[in-house]
Amino acid sequence: MAKESPREGEMPTSRSGTVVALPAGNSAGLYARIIAAQNEIVLLAHDPNKVVDAVIRRAQELTRSTGAVVEILDGEEFVYWAASGTAHAQTGLRMPSAGSLSGLCLARNQVLRCDDSEEDPRVNRVACRRVGLRSMLVTPLLYEGRPFAVLKVLSPYPGAYRESDIQVMGMMATLVGAVLGHAIEYSDLLSDYRGRIEIDRRIERHRDDLVGGIESLIRGRQLNIVFQPMVSLSDGKMFALEALSRFPEGTPSPDVWFAQAAEVGLGLMLELEAARLALGRLADVPQPYRLSINVSPETIVTGAFEALLSAHDMARVIVEITEHTTVPDYDRLRTSLRGMQSRGVLVAIDDTGAGFASLRHILQLAPDIIKLDISLTRGIDIDARRQTMVAAIQTFASGTNATIVVEGVENENELATLIGLGIEYGQGYYLGRPGPLDAVLGGEGVAR
Repeated sequence: MAKESPREGEMPTSRSGTVVALPAGNSAGLYARIIAAQNEIVLLAHDPNKVVDAVIRRAQELTRSTGAVVEILDGEEFVYWAASGTAHAQTGLRMPSAGSLSGLCLARNQVLRCDDSEEDPRVNRVACRRVGLRSMLVTPLLYEGRPFAVLKVLSPYPGAYRESDIQVMGMMATLVGAVLGHAIEYSDLLSDYRGRIEIDRRIERHRDDLVGGIESLIRGRQLNIVFQPMVSLSDGKMFALEALSRFPEGTPSPDVWFAQAAEVGLGLMLELEAARLALGRLADVPQPYRLSINVSPETIVTGAFEALLSAHDMARVIVEITEHTTVPDYDRLRTSLRGMQSRGVLVAIDDTGAGFASLRHILQLAPDIIKLDISLTRGIDIDARRQTMVAAIQTFASGTNATIVVEGVENENELATLIGLGIEYGQGYYLGRPGPLDAVLGGEGVAR
């Protein structure tokens, strides 16, 4: 039988019978989400880790935050034990308790709010900048009446939280504390906690190693740029050069380097260094060839990239958007790209066909060039499905005044099939291998 809605003046309860203290003036929609959160968490009571993960996700949702985290006190430091949203990449991060709002929260055993980390003297400003927050709510988590951790929600914008959010956070903290208490004995909690702390320490050491390696790479100028020609499929004549990053021999692939840099917050630094080195060779690229550089959406919208690009002849540059994941703010990305296009830059979507994200990029950004991923090109001469897919994208591109460039052309049969499908441009080992600029120009970029 369905449970009746609470009568006027009666406090609502979850399935466990726990009383929910609703924020004053709360809307029916928020009330429903709070009850849904309670029910979900209670059903997970047998698994403390799942409880914590559900709490941070729901706390983020209910307070309109961009991230949420549970920080556990380990000696004189807090450890990011579990995190969601924009804080997820910081899991395992260690921060000093002293001089932090989390430390003050445990000391006072009360919910604390920071409206602007740049002005609040109670917070660790350096730590807040590292995490990327401007405002936050922090509430203590109790076990048997003793605080042992905090639940924190955060936002990159100042003044993001209201009084009703404080009540929501208090309710979530009470709920998770009660459920954890029913789920496991205190000794089991400590054992699990210590195990996760050791994992977190390893993660932090790995993070430090990555940061040191990337910073050393940039300082030591060990990043190298090679160039691969883009050519006309019909006659092999080059029309552009793609700049590709190469790292020291014996180290991970470029994709791994850039992924690791993004993981530790150095993605922008590494991308800008690669773009700086590539654009530094633009003057050596003869007319009328263009230079294509690979940049993620996050880097494109920064003022640093715009300033770097503006120092060169933008009418000779192609910007390839490399991101495989979703873009959170297409309006902002479109604005940046339109400004570049107005100064002559061509916009290309890279790796089309490798996933849904690239197809959405095409629909949202209306690029000048659509680059088809090697997964569509490889074996296309013997695969009718690939031929149908490429033909469909070619038809779409023709209707939107976009140019198709295929990647990964590696033999004569693939080339002939692509020409038969009406594809005009491409790149790949059969058409020209990556190499130093002088070598590529000397060979006119054509290997066949």
